[in-house]
Amino acid sequence: MRLRPLTMLAILGALGACREPAREVPAESLPAGTVVLTPAQRQTARLATDTVRLTRVATPLVVPATLHAPDLSSARVGSIVEGRVDAVRVLPGDRVEAGAPLMLIHSHELATAVRDYSSAEAELAVAQAAYDRSERLLADEAVPKEEVERRRALVEQARAEFRRAREIVDHLSPSPQGDVTVRAPHAGTVFAVHVKAGEAVTPGTPLVDLGDATVLWATGFVPEHAALTLTRGTPVKVVLDALPGDTLEARVVRMSGTVDSVRRALELRVALERQPAGARPGMFASLVLPGGNAVERAVLPDEAVQRMDAGDVVFVQETPGRYRAIPVRATPLGDGRVAVEGLTPGIVVVTTGAYYVRGALEGPAAGEH
Repeated sequence: MRLRPLTMLAILGALGACREPAREVPAESLPAGTVVLTPAQRQTARLATDTVRLTRVATPLVVPATLHAPDLSSARVGSIVEGRVDAVRVLPGDRVEAGAPLMLIHSHELATAVRDYSSAEAELAVAQAAYDRSERLLADEAVPKEEVERRRALVEQARAEFRRAREIVDHLSPSPQGDVTVRAPHAGTVFAVHVKAGEAVTPGTPLVDLGDATVLWATGFVPEHAALTLTRGTPVKVVLDALPGDTLEARVVRMSGTVDSVRRALELRVALERQPAGARPGMFASLVLPGGNAVERAVLPDEAVQRMDAGDVVFVQETPGRYRAIPVRATPLGDGRVAVEGLTPGIVVVTTGAYYVRGALEGPAAGEH
């Protein structure tokens, strides 16, 4: 049986269509800052949400601060001679004991000190021998007693000069190579090294910053009106920028006696009662001080607020499984909660598992759903 031309064309078209690959339906394109999680992912994250309610809270005063070692345990070791740095024995971060060599300096002052020491030693030996001889002669009544007393005085003078010369040499601490050895005045951690081998130095040139990294202070400037309620021993909170979820207990140890004329604030120093792992001098922090104003804020757990490149965010649940990051301003309350500014009452936000949501948003596959 012969097929009609139109029927043949229909069959061939159908066969051709069967050979064409099926076109994929594009995935939904999500707006920036939005992520979708499957039920399994939400269960893994132990996700929990809550409806935002505004509460009147007394927000603490938060001022920026910087971590550093206590002043009394810090030292800037300077050069005591003029010369050239031959070798640097430490690097920033090294832990050293008291008396440990920090660097070697080639200096002509050491050669002069060694020569003076040898000369003083010889003069003491001569004076001592003369005194001993005079005592023997005195026993035979060959010299007057006054001569013996004079030679005894010369011995004491020579001995004092010998001690002075020896103290100078000991202070310069000669190395086996004949260099001046700069030693650590006390045990601590090397915070900074200011010179390199080959550099010329003079007395007073900063060489090494040394301090105790096991105890940290935080220093900030407190407005003058807020400083009225602070005294030595007042408890405060400290939050590190690198560890925003960890609130540290601290106490005021020192406050400036004068107001900074530019900042209109007083310098405040507080001692951390606990040092978290990884904390280092120079890190940025915030001092959370009592005595703030009462304001309307959403009060959420610390975990609800996440730090992203653009700042702090909270994840709003648009629909179950779909979340959007919105920027907020958070003030730690010091009890595991934060007062959040920028949220509308009635919206639903992630309170537990926000870290997981942030990870999904920042991940390479974020937004491909």
